[in-house]
Amino acid sequence: MKRLIVSALCLLFVAPALGDAQTFPNDFDGFVQVAGPLSAIDFNILPDGQPSMGGEELTDDFNYDSQGVHFSALMSNPYIAGNLDDGFGLSVTEDDATIVADLITPAYAVGAFFPGGTELCVFDQLGLGAELGCTSYFEPGSGNFVGIVSTDPIWSATFNSGQIAEGIESFVFSPVPEPGTCVLFATAAALLVRRKRRTASM
Repeated sequence: MKRLIVSALCLLFVAPALGDAQTFPNDFDGFVQVAGPLSAIDFNILPDGQPSMGGEELTDDFNYDSQGVHFSALMSNPYIAGNLDDGFGLSVTEDDATIVADLITPAYAVGAFFPGGTELCVFDQLGLGAELGCTSYFEPGSGNFVGIVSTDPIWSATFNSGQIAEGIESFVFSPVPEPGTCVLFATAAALLVRRKRRTASM
């Protein structure tokens, strides 16, 4: 019962109050305003904390789990691509290339910067459960962005441009807060409401 109350508080005070899912094709500023505080992985640092180098593969044991995300692909290992001058990103080369991002803990918002174009889809379970929403953006050049904010927790996301190569320059997400954080937030909100009422009655 206590866990249900905490979950309800999380949804009431932290989840975005928007419909089921809101999409942000090439609108990072709008995404940030709705998503709130973000965590980011830019691939310039390897999972072990060393500077990135082109060609380094991500595997089940060598991945960004400690930063909140496990990256994979449908048929092969994704790898770090790029160089010191232009920066690094995450790529995969295979038929119908797809980057899969599984969240270690769920998130209410997921997005990425990328070159060219891609379609982002988010799911409510690891291993590609029920689809919560999709959005896409296709334009030449780098620094393009797609993002989704969902009222339902996001557990997994995919990036796919329909080509034999797929790449993202950085990955951003807004993790669902720990239950203790939700309770603190709810308590603070309740105190603010109480203080406001007391001030109004004076």
